[in-house]
Amino acid sequence: MDENQQKEQLSNAYVRAVASVAGYGVHRPEPDDDSVDLVVSARGALGSYRSPRLDLQIKCTARDCMTEEAVRFP
Repeated sequence: MDENQQKEQLSNAYVRAVASVAGYGVHRPEPDDDSVDLVVSARGALGSYRSPRLDLQIKCTARDCMTEEAVRFP
């Protein structure tokens, strides 16, 4: 596995772990026609929304790209 594949796997695992702790489900759409890497979703009514979902395109870098004001990703 090359470095880019490792970063991709780390990104996927991180999103899945955070979503799981928050009580959300995660799935990977196939085929990926719209550049959506993962989908985070909730089942049933949540406030005024029924079954909300968030489509994600995940990025990962080994660079130091964070400041106190922003995250800058080229």
